[in-house]
Amino acid sequence: MRHLKSLLLAGVVCLSAAQVEGQSKKRFKGKPIEFGVALGASNYLGDLTPSIAVNESHVAGGLLCRFNYSDFITLRGNASFGQISGDDKNYNSDAFRQRRNLNFRSNVVEFSGVIEWNIAGFGETTRERPGSPFLYAGLGVFKFNPMTKFEYMPTKTINGAPIHDPQLKQFDGKWIELQVYGTEGQETTKYNERRRYPLTQVCVPLGFGYKKQVDEFWAVGLDMGARITFTDYLDDVSLTYVEDQIVGGNNGLVAAALADRGPELGYERFYNGDPRGTSKANDMYLFLNLTVTRKIVGGKTVCFQF
Repeated sequence: MRHLKSLLLAGVVCLSAAQVEGQSKKRFKGKPIEFGVALGASNYLGDLTPSIAVNESHVAGGLLCRFNYSDFITLRGNASFGQISGDDKNYNSDAFRQRRNLNFRSNVVEFSGVIEWNIAGFGETTRERPGSPFLYAGLGVFKFNPMTKFEYMPTKTINGAPIHDPQLKQFDGKWIELQVYGTEGQETTKYNERRRYPLTQVCVPLGFGYKKQVDEFWAVGLDMGARITFTDYLDDVSLTYVEDQIVGGNNGLVAAALADRGPELGYERFYNGDPRGTSKANDMYLFLNLTVTRKIVGGKTVCFQF
């Protein structure tokens, strides 16, 4: 009998503990961590694109991790990859751009952290505020490297003189990194104040979007954001033209050929000091992404009632 009483007492204790645990689960409101992927498009605004050129959009993607600090504040980390490009040939109606004839492309790798403000509150479940528009801002670090494709033209002449030296044949059809050639006279004796721009820089992500919880684990979203940068050289274009003798004398014949691409279309070379770009505003790049995330830690727990 004594053993039976002990077993009954133990059973009551276990049932009580289970009930308390169940109630605590029903009351538990966690702060989940989500992990997911992003897929979308990248583009840029700068000296070679006075407005967004849709035909210069490229596939972009990345990984993200969210920590829902509260219904209204979410912390997000991003690892993003995309490509940006621009070409004066997109604006043939502009006489200056047609003559300038510059183009570039660059891969962009970014690591950033942002704060999302969930305007309507994000309840993290399909039952309570399952979707919300949001604004975000943060800080990031990105790496870029503008390049251009060179086409060797041995028969092209201006005023009877060939535009390309035979030594340039080795670069025909190749994508050439522009920063190392100092196409605007960077770090030459005469233009020593023009420093080579660093290829790793800081950016400020700003954007907006909408996200929705589709079940207790998965959420989808759409966001668009611009990256404010502190450089005007995403496209290797900013200041003025520099004499061929200075650019070429410092960095070789290929530097002079890439600095002024007008002769490839039969135009006279620009003069020293002519505007090549404008430094009134820095360049920026943009991401438009569809995101899919899944809770991996935490989250609201719902118990069934019987």
